[in-house]
Amino acid sequence: MRKEMIQVDNLTLYYEDEETPVFQNLHFTVKEGDTMLVLGPSGSGKSSLIQCLNGLFPRELDGHIEGQVTIHGKDSRQYEAGEISKHVGVVFQDPETQFCMLTVEDEVAFGLENLRIPSDEMETKIEEVLNLVGLDKEKDSTIATLSGGQKQKLSLACVLAIEPKVIVLDEPTANLDPIATKDFIDILTHLKEKLNLTLIVIEHQLNEWIPLLKRVYILQRNGEPLYDGPLRNGIEKHGSSLQQQGIWMPLASQLTIENKIPYHQFPLTLRELVSETNAHRLTLCESTTTKDLGEKLLEANELTWKSTGQTIIHSTSLRIHQNEFIAIVGANGSGKTSLSRLLAGITQQTSGSITVNEKKLSQWKERDLYQQIGYVFQNPEHQFITDSVYEEVAFGLRLTGASNKEIERKCEDILSICQLAHVKDKNPFTLSQGQKRRLSVASMIVSEQSLLFLDEPTFGQDAGSTEKLMSLLQQKYEMGTSIIMITHDMDLVDHFATRVLVMEDGSLAADIHPAELWKRSDINNHHLEYPSRIKLAELINEKESSYVPS
Repeated sequence: MRKEMIQVDNLTLYYEDEETPVFQNLHFTVKEGDTMLVLGPSGSGKSSLIQCLNGLFPRELDGHIEGQVTIHGKDSRQYEAGEISKHVGVVFQDPETQFCMLTVEDEVAFGLENLRIPSDEMETKIEEVLNLVGLDKEKDSTIATLSGGQKQKLSLACVLAIEPKVIVLDEPTANLDPIATKDFIDILTHLKEKLNLTLIVIEHQLNEWIPLLKRVYILQRNGEPLYDGPLRNGIEKHGSSLQQQGIWMPLASQLTIENKIPYHQFPLTLRELVSETNAHRLTLCESTTTKDLGEKLLEANELTWKSTGQTIIHSTSLRIHQNEFIAIVGANGSGKTSLSRLLAGITQQTSGSITVNEKKLSQWKERDLYQQIGYVFQNPEHQFITDSVYEEVAFGLRLTGASNKEIERKCEDILSICQLAHVKDKNPFTLSQGQKRRLSVASMIVSEQSLLFLDEPTFGQDAGSTEKLMSLLQQKYEMGTSIIMITHDMDLVDHFATRVLVMEDGSLAADIHPAELWKRSDINNHHLEYPSRIKLAELINEKESSYVPS
């Protein structure tokens, strides 16, 4: 008989001074060894649910809950502060929010010290968990030098050191490149088997998680539960509803529903889809058509940047013209964000030169440069400067001298499109992570800059929000704004980009059209993968080449 780890009964959560609940009437049981996916659109209360499971609600955060959360047979409200972390560990989507020490070893030790683990046991435990996640060689490294994938592994190691039997992961691969994502999921799969862990995973992008996650708990946009049961059955039964609410589904499932493909077993993977007899003629849309280049907007020559004695960006030269939709791709830690910040004037280069509209970047006044270049940070909170969602969007427009009537019209339009109209009077820092990301994008695309940089604009977004955001960027591109987007999503690169910059170890390894990139056999060396369109075509060719008529 498997033990009952978590019991949630009729759980409803209200934030302080809010009449509408974040989520309502949740009921589920998590038993020892379960792997449960929590699926739902942005803003449906998934991350808030985690805060109920780890004891932050109602102890530490403003608001109140109705119903009950039971952890190991005990009401969560009866635990002492911090005690639940011994039973339920949490790995967040941004691991840096959990770190408070300088080195890998000290970070793992920090949690153990809080538990008053004897020092002679601590060294053994640190080595054990770092070995489990593959960070044993990074024990003495400073956290700042780790790649995104390594930081996420460190976050997992810190949780494992406390030895909880339940681990909750809040979009743990949202910031990881495709290879690092697979690596992290492989490690998690191995640890689950080795340590008999119970896992609760919040995710939007499901394709790589399918072998591990067998059960799904689906939340609707209003925070009410829709389904609890096997993943395959849930998507088959509620696929149309998931599409309507903008919830991500595996691509194979989406194509099956949209194309009304008959099936013996409802497909979750592209290989399963292709195995269905009527799927062999299925194709996906090809890449965006390249427009004729316009005038030169930005030029960088021999750009170099050093930090703490290390060269982060090596001698890099490139030009950006009007009518370009550029994707910057590469492994975590390859220099994508660093390069974009140099080009946008946020970071000062060590050597080399940057000109914007034939004028040196250093000669631009900040206000004037803002009207030429917009930048959406990977962490949206880094750019919030006002007290309300509406004012955050209006801020840039006010700098341009727009009339109040024009500001009001543009703000209302963009807030509606980005599904933020209902929270326009809220403080930006009180929004969900998905809402914060949409606000950070909205506050930039509402202006008329000629260059717009976006660092992972769609991470943490549901399918509906991603589609709307990318549609807005495409409109900006069609109107003459050049888009420079950092992303790990190769399907976005394939569908939207007219040019790809591949970064490797701080250098520009390739500067080519996406179609040329997909012809290369070495893209895994850059921690990239082929887009779904190419994968599907290869599977179809594989099937047809192996078919022998009777």
